[in-house]
Amino acid sequence: MTLKRRLDGVETSLSPTQLVLRWLAEAHAFGSLEAYVTSILDLPGDQQPIDRLCREAYEGVHARLRGKPAEQIRQAVNSALRETVFRFELVLRINVTAHELLDRETLIETIFASQLAMLAGDDRAERLSDDLHLRGLDQCRRLTLFRVDELLASRDARSAVEARYLDRHVALFPDVAAAFDDQLHRSQELAAMALRLAELDNLPPAAPPDPEALTARTAELVADLVEPAKATALQKLGESERAFGIAAAWVRGKRASTIVNAPGGPTAR
Repeated sequence: MTLKRRLDGVETSLSPTQLVLRWLAEAHAFGSLEAYVTSILDLPGDQQPIDRLCREAYEGVHARLRGKPAEQIRQAVNSALRETVFRFELVLRINVTAHELLDRETLIETIFASQLAMLAGDDRAERLSDDLHLRGLDQCRRLTLFRVDELLASRDARSAVEARYLDRHVALFPDVAAAFDDQLHRSQELAAMALRLAELDNLPPAAPPDPEALTARTAELVADLVEPAKATALQKLGESERAFGIAAAWVRGKRASTIVNAPGGPTAR
């Protein structure tokens, strides 16, 4: 057997997860999603990533099941295409969701930093009995801690999805991963500042963190990543009825959820 045939055999033996991870490594080499998208804008349709992945998944199944009954091959092809497109859409959703979260956190951080600066700049002795000052400080403490928990839940949800569907490979492009870590660090510092200022102004200690609430929020964020990616993949593969069912169930689940994403009493991590 020639080297080329051996290599071709390896290529056709890749699972949907392995195909997507190979593409992901190629994409990550560009450093950012923007740079990667720019690099593929002028590619012909059949060379676009999703088309190439689907073609490779299709060819891989046919190569592995050569000589098997046609119905068995058809079912295996459909399954491979679903798994491949779903993982591709999942990677995109993880990155887009992280971008949106970071954009929001930048604005929120600016607001909280300004509010904390004003509270810290109040050096009146009577501030310790000023209800408006104390309520503002308590609110700032609760909200900054809540934002830290939201970032932690987002990170944990992403890790859970990567472990389950991407063989623990990081889905975020390098620039977004670095930006997320930096934002989490800044948010934690801001929350620690709010805690310290509240302590200096004699506010009662913040309520202890609720691990169950964080776990529940993480589970909700996992569904927010996985279910839309499933629905989009099925829609693209022409399975509109199944796609609608998944999307509808996801929306109903969010509406019926008893999780209250309100500032509670987490502590800065």
